[in-house]
Amino acid sequence: MKRKSEQEIMVASRPEDIFTMDLDVITEEKEAYLEAFKPKEYRKIKDFVITKKVLLLYSQAITILQDNKNNKISKAVCIKSIKGQEYKIHYTHHSSFRLGEMYITKDYIVYIVKSEYRKYYENYIEKTKHYSKPDKKIWGIVEYMLPNVERHFECEEGNFAIFVKKPCEIYSLREILEYFEGKLEPEYVASILTRLYYFTCYMGLVEMNHNALTVDNLFFAPGREVEEGESYTLHDMRIVGVYGGWFFTTYLEEKMQGVPKQVYEVMPNECKKRGYSSFEVDELAIKSLAKELLGTEIESTPKPFFDWVNTNKVARDAYEEFCNWKKVIKSSFGAVRFVNMDVSI
Repeated sequence: MKRKSEQEIMVASRPEDIFTMDLDVITEEKEAYLEAFKPKEYRKIKDFVITKKVLLLYSQAITILQDNKNNKISKAVCIKSIKGQEYKIHYTHHSSFRLGEMYITKDYIVYIVKSEYRKYYENYIEKTKHYSKPDKKIWGIVEYMLPNVERHFECEEGNFAIFVKKPCEIYSLREILEYFEGKLEPEYVASILTRLYYFTCYMGLVEMNHNALTVDNLFFAPGREVEEGESYTLHDMRIVGVYGGWFFTTYLEEKMQGVPKQVYEVMPNECKKRGYSSFEVDELAIKSLAKELLGTEIESTPKPFFDWVNTNKVARDAYEEFCNWKKVIKSSFGAVRFVNMDVSI
């Protein structure tokens, strides 16, 4: 039976790299890997990444060993376009949302939108087909936070498919939160918020409001701490991907078609009455999201951070809000530093 190291698992590209391709032993090998990385105390994110890699290669191995589309062990779904093109995707994570289904594969995040929500599908495509680059520095920060829609089409049964290309190995933030039993340490949450404030600064420059910043619409790539002298690549970056929710995104002064329930609950009353979004919608959604990520950890949150997420006051614009946030970071955690979970504030 195979027992590969953490390093060997992370560089593996084929099931046979870590598994014996034999149905009699492969499940036992999978369970042994999962047990080896089972949390005995607060789990580090890198162990989550290893576990997901093991499960992905296991799913691929089962598909190879048992060529049966109805095999319940192998997580796969077939998507056929109205033009007859067929895509069989093997996914590592699946969830349902108001408009349809979402699947995460090795290379893509795939949204299947129900036929009756065509206008939301079209809004997603229209809002992500071209990105303005008003500032070179901020574009360099948010480039990989925005959806890279590689293909989209109407499906044979009338639904709509959107394939968002992943920039690197990136995971559902909801899945990560569940893995950590519904609470992330304040430093981790602060790191995620910093990236979201960069995102809202960009959206302010291009006069857009996302309107759906929730845990279920976000993704996270943990990256790693690079040692001095090491080369730095995209796969080492810490990225918060805002790939979901663009179904509800609006331009400035464009009437909203709808928002997720979590966002509606914290929206300013003026926006609810008028039906038009404003930058406050995204800023308040970030604070609501932070409280959900903290869970019971909010009790141990530094007071400046605690006060920040528990107020509904926001600045006059996204940039000023970001500047205020940087002061909260410093007073809460001190100087910028690298922290466990392979993220930095």
